[in-house]
Amino acid sequence: MKIVLSELKEGVPLSVRETYDPKALGLELVDLKFLEMLEMTGTVLMENQTVHFSGNLTSRVRRICGRTLKETKEDLDVPFDLYYQVRDLEVIETLDDLREAVLLAQPMVYYAPGTESKETVYEDKLPEKGDAADSSIENNPFAKLKKLRDRLKEE
Repeated sequence: MKIVLSELKEGVPLSVRETYDPKALGLELVDLKFLEMLEMTGTVLMENQTVHFSGNLTSRVRRICGRTLKETKEDLDVPFDLYYQVRDLEVIETLDDLREAVLLAQPMVYYAPGTESKETVYEDKLPEKGDAADSSIENNPFAKLKKLRDRLKEE
């Protein structure tokens, strides 16, 4: 969204609303797909050569749980609170900051509701024959050091 400073009055809030295509903004990730357009509602307020732009970005998304790999659909609601110094500016382009707010609000690994307490089980099977057997977990130098350290603790 472009904020045209000549359209703002000092101390008078201006309500704004805009719709964005998440795909065009590069917001879709491997485990995050947008089911609807991204809706921005906010307020712009100029005071003392500073513009305060705040509001929410909302949409409906499909996520993939990092623990169960099941898809879930949920509402996305990302608040934002941005400040701009406007000295010698005529227009402020906020699109990159809004995109960044959405990306930073996403967890590194998404866990579907109810799966946070589930334990993830990894099965490490040791190879029985071949080249892979020599690089098994038991032959790992760090594993050998750990065994040595444990043995020294016992003595």
